[in-house]
Amino acid sequence: MWMKKDSYLHIGHWLNWMDCIVYVKKMNQEAFAGYIDWRMPTLEELGTLFEGDKFNSKQVGHEMAIHIDPIFAPEGAGSIWSTNSNGVYNAVGIVYNSGRMFNSKRTDKARKGIRPVRTASN
Repeated sequence: MWMKKDSYLHIGHWLNWMDCIVYVKKMNQEAFAGYIDWRMPTLEELGTLFEGDKFNSKQVGHEMAIHIDPIFAPEGAGSIWSTNSNGVYNAVGIVYNSGRMFNSKRTDKARKGIRPVRTASN
């Protein structure tokens, strides 16, 4: 189960990787949508959201098209961090105009955010 809005739409600013950890922790402390098991998605999970034939919107303030299902709120972050690290200083995520992985310093927040996920229970 994915959050419909990403962090940019929810709080109005970009996040670096460490900010995302704090953001998800806060969502759990507040029992967002009645749940306390939100987490950062894996790179593989983020990859499942990319749908090149679908158009959600353009990233707010940017010309980059976001190719995810329109069921998600429009005009959010076009690049979403994953929980996956790449070495000591970097982490990876997905860019939703191309579906490709990005590799950035964990301190970079330029046009990046998080879309928390939870594992749906039966």
